[in-house]
Amino acid sequence: MSEDYGKMLDSVLKQIPKAVFESSRFQIPEAEVSTIGNRTILRNFRSIASALNRAPEHLIKYLLRELGAAGNLEGTQAVFQGKFFKNTVDDRVQRYAEEFVLCRECGKPDTRLERHERVYVLRCEACGARASMRSV
Repeated sequence: MSEDYGKMLDSVLKQIPKAVFESSRFQIPEAEVSTIGNRTILRNFRSIASALNRAPEHLIKYLLRELGAAGNLEGTQAVFQGKFFKNTVDDRVQRYAEEFVLCRECGKPDTRLERHERVYVLRCEACGARASMRSV
């Protein structure tokens, strides 16, 4: 009986993604912010979105709402109308990660944001948890 259990356990462990067992720390790239006149440019916006594993459109929508500014995407960078400090942008990106990226059960960033009709669902690939999210 215990040999069968051991074989089943081995087969299940092989099916779990290897990323779940990695102990590497989740790091968000620091914002590269520059201010030109009355505009703030986030130069590494696309690399931040890819590190978070989220669509750039979702992240920009969140940042525009949180900063209370108008703006748009221009290539690999985001442009905001208004002057914002690097710390402010970093703080908003960190809040985004806590709310829309990290799993609420296990705290890992191995999540996927799925949209079911009008509701967003955060699905964790590490532990299988699901949580409904507010819309941006």
